[in-house]
Amino acid sequence: MADLGIRARERTYSDLDFAFKRNPVTDAVSIKRDTEAVKQSIVNILSTNRGERPFLPDFGGNLRSYLFENFDGITASLVEEQIRVAIANYEPRVRILDVQVTAVPDRNAMRIFMEFEILSPQAEVTSVEFVVERLR
Repeated sequence: MADLGIRARERTYSDLDFAFKRNPVTDAVSIKRDTEAVKQSIVNILSTNRGERPFLPDFGGNLRSYLFENFDGITASLVEEQIRVAIANYEPRVRILDVQVTAVPDRNAMRIFMEFEILSPQAEVTSVEFVVERLR
């Protein structure tokens, strides 16, 4: 049978841009797609404290609870495990390859670097890096 060149639509991930920027063409809220949507979701999950989301008391990475702990190897391991569990529970589109947690003691913050593979037909490997710090 000959290949007619007809292909099924590729799976794309999309979400609203949480910066709520306006699209200059349509004047609507911008949309993040594919890799950027997944990265935004990961940061959202890890930045959320447990109990912060109505009707989902276990949702979130709860990383801010570690900000005022004495940061050593054990604390870094606990934060890394917390990240792995939160992503495994709430982001089925990725497989974590590497997590690095680094203290930023002068700002009383943590720098999180995470490398992951997006589980899609393209199997893209990408990373996200962000800082967890006190809000006020």
